[in-house]
Amino acid sequence: GSSLVACLRQTPLVDAFHSRHSGLRVEFVISDRFVDRSKGEADIAIRLGEPRDETLVGRKVADASWAVYASKAYVERYGRPLDVDDLNRHLVIGCDGAIADYPAARWMRSAAPHATIAARSEHWQGVMLAVKAGAGLAAMPHWQGDSSELVRVIDNIGLVIPYYLLMHRDMQHTPRVRA
Repeated sequence: GSSLVACLRQTPLVDAFHSRHSGLRVEFVISDRFVDRSKGEADIAIRLGEPRDETLVGRKVADASWAVYASKAYVERYGRPLDVDDLNRHLVIGCDGAIADYPAARWMRSAAPHATIAARSEHWQGVMLAVKAGAGLAAMPHWQGDSSELVRVIDNIGLVIPYYLLMHRDMQHTPRVRA
């Protein structure tokens, strides 16, 4: 989401691309739903998780390790979970709609089926805001949680999710997409 864009913007990659390809502009479209490249919504997608669409081609560009995070205020008020089983006595942020099937959402439902859901969101940004506000705990990638002034309350949850750079098979030889 927007945190990934912020990370990419802090690197020289976008500026280097623009200097090499002055006629092209990178525009980031941030969405919890899959954009439709056949309707021209995007040329290239960076997606979390294994691609399931056979019309897409691309490559894995990164692996993201995940942990459970809380705000400092949450930890001061409720303490830290001792381990994954202890999540059941804590407040968590639930995922609905387009993000209900995200690997982290599935992991949290499986790991803490009896935890109290303090807030729900249909957007990943809403989950992040709820955690930052101290409403509850959520699993998120290290790169996102560590850059958000949050506390890793359970470090190694065994969740590593790949990121893929993908394009429509019919677009892979288009000059702007190849660039």
